[in-house]
Amino acid sequence: MRVGVIRTTASPCRCGEAVSKGLKALGHEPLLTDSEEIELRVSELAHECDLVIDHTDTFRGRGLYRFVVRRLLEARGARVVGSDSNACFLADDKVAAKTRLSGAGIPTPPGIVVTSKTWRLPSWLKPPLVLKPAFEHMSRGVRLVKTDQEAYGVAAHLLESLEQPILVESYIPGRELAVSLLDGATGLQVLPPLEWRFGTTGPDFLTERSKLIEPEGERRDVLRADLPDDLHSEMEAMAQHAFRVLGLRDYARFDLRLSSGGTLFFLEANTTPSLEPLEALALSARWAGFDYPALVERMLSAALRRYETPRPAQPQSIRIDLPTGPVDLEISEGVHVPPPSSIDLAGLLDVQAGEDVLDLGCGSGLLSIAAAKLGARRVVAIDLDPRALQATAENVHRNGVSGQVQTRAGSWYEPLNRGTSFGAQKERFDVIIATPPQTPGPKPFGPKYGGIDGTRHLFTAIDAAPTFLKPVRGRLWLMAISLANPSALWKRLHERFVEVSLLRETERLFTEKEYETLHGGLFEHLVSLRASGQSEFTEVQNGSYVFRNHFIRAMGPRGI
Repeated sequence: MRVGVIRTTASPCRCGEAVSKGLKALGHEPLLTDSEEIELRVSELAHECDLVIDHTDTFRGRGLYRFVVRRLLEARGARVVGSDSNACFLADDKVAAKTRLSGAGIPTPPGIVVTSKTWRLPSWLKPPLVLKPAFEHMSRGVRLVKTDQEAYGVAAHLLESLEQPILVESYIPGRELAVSLLDGATGLQVLPPLEWRFGTTGPDFLTERSKLIEPEGERRDVLRADLPDDLHSEMEAMAQHAFRVLGLRDYARFDLRLSSGGTLFFLEANTTPSLEPLEALALSARWAGFDYPALVERMLSAALRRYETPRPAQPQSIRIDLPTGPVDLEISEGVHVPPPSSIDLAGLLDVQAGEDVLDLGCGSGLLSIAAAKLGARRVVAIDLDPRALQATAENVHRNGVSGQVQTRAGSWYEPLNRGTSFGAQKERFDVIIATPPQTPGPKPFGPKYGGIDGTRHLFTAIDAAPTFLKPVRGRLWLMAISLANPSALWKRLHERFVEVSLLRETERLFTEKEYETLHGGLFEHLVSLRASGQSEFTEVQNGSYVFRNHFIRAMGPRGI
């Protein structure tokens, strides 16, 4: 399995390198990428990696923007390990996260938000106080102040230097804990909590300087937190509740303070906790019985369960036997594998040697290759999807017909005659082949959508065909399904052509669930169309249904 790993090179954190070693120990292939390169490499990560672990610290120098990296990955279809971009943005916004947690009954330190230098402490908020920027991480900018005047001065400095809201909170004396969570097959697991041990001379909370120190060997500043059973159970329940309240996934870490009175205060959530082997998450995992590779594998497994199945190996190679010989295709991600109906149509085509052919919606290139192997002088293969055009170009070359097939980008007939001078003769073809999307639906639902009754794209192909076909012998080949208003389809074909023939008919089994998966209410829409005579299918047995594939040849275009 190939796993993308994103790190911020400018950050002192070395999570990327540590995770890469863990992946290699598991036999996976890591692809290490810097977050500042994400715009250039997001497609590579999305399409070539089974999963992506994003441990961006800052993006474009700001903690506020690091969720953007995950948003870009999601937009390209990457399968991200950990929380989604919305949850990351919420957790990284300390003000919003604090509000969400407090509203859910989870204690957070009392405090206020400062956005201007002209502010005053309320009477109920007394020093010592902790001031921290709303969007920074790694304890950047966190200050402990002991007087009102010190609070005003530090807040003014942070506002000017960081240009973001400042949280001013009560300092909670007590023990500082790191509580890590890890999802698994049996549910969300709270790992043994870690307690930070602070020296007698320094501050008793984590500072940016302390986080920049790289530990070596066994750490002396941490220990496994020893909590009474009832408090430990409360801590676990609250951490799981906070995890769900913030919409987190797979793994996370919460920073807590346990007050002298026994209250657990949640300071903040971290969706990208350090993954270095001697940091809190990995240490807590070790106490729970996971060595470092096992921790990484658990994270990957949690994500794979959400995505249900691993990505299929790409590209997919298939061989199709036609009357003219075998056709070898490689089907890239995002390109549809030719269905049986397209294979049947490829075997029926009556293309003659020396003829010109137009393939509308070439997909993987099967019909274009079939026409070329029948002896077509020229095949123009049109598609709107760049992935389909690239697949067709590569498959055409693979099957030795590059000299006969040319690909063009665009919708239906629009790419024809581009760049020709005014009054130039239109391109005309002996054969036009079309298998357009034609599944009826009440509204657009995906690439198979063919309009309310399924004829929208069928009619587009039919109506303009006479303009681009040669007189008399010009012919249109269609594969049309009986779900898509057969009576209206045949009427339109006879209006546009002299001779219309049904050359073959096959059956296609389907279930209600198959269409409901495409769009909720779709099967009910098909039943409604059938009741009004606009769709034809029959029930067979055990809740299964059958529609028909119609292989149609229309000859003698009218109006030329």
